[in-house]
Amino acid sequence: MARLDLNFHTVGRYRFDALGVGLLLIGALALAWVAGQWVAARGSEAALASAILKLEQRPASKQAASHADSAAQAARANIATQLKAGWQPAFDALAATRSSKIALLQLDAIHDKRQIKLVAEARHLADAVAFIEALQQQPGILRAALTQHEIETDTDEKPVRFQATVEWRA
Repeated sequence: MARLDLNFHTVGRYRFDALGVGLLLIGALALAWVAGQWVAARGSEAALASAILKLEQRPASKQAASHADSAAQAARANIATQLKAGWQPAFDALAATRSSKIALLQLDAIHDKRQIKLVAEARHLADAVAFIEALQQQPGILRAALTQHEIETDTDEKPVRFQATVEWRA
């Protein structure tokens, strides 16, 4: 068998063929296009960053601030009127008329009318009426009224569940 001597490296001589030159030109064009896209993206990024910076440094509009201020002032005024309501006469009256015959179940305050609506239970209707009359006699109470009552027939004790409204003086 004859020896085969292949020499892939030629010394001092380069060979340019059409395929190699074509691939080199396509690669150079692709590199130029990618570089142009990168430069354009950096320019638009810089423009957006400067626009954001301008928006952040711009003072807030006066309408939004005045609307927020008016809402905050209304909330402060509402809280101030609730704090000035003088709830203590109603609470003192309820504490003074506390009885083992009456069980308070629920208290709902209506601030604007200075009223407390309460739900309670008593063993007898006479105990509920006596409780309302005792509330009416308390200093600071303008009016106490029994608004509704019903006998709970579901239980053996058959308590009277009643609702009352208590108004106090300012």
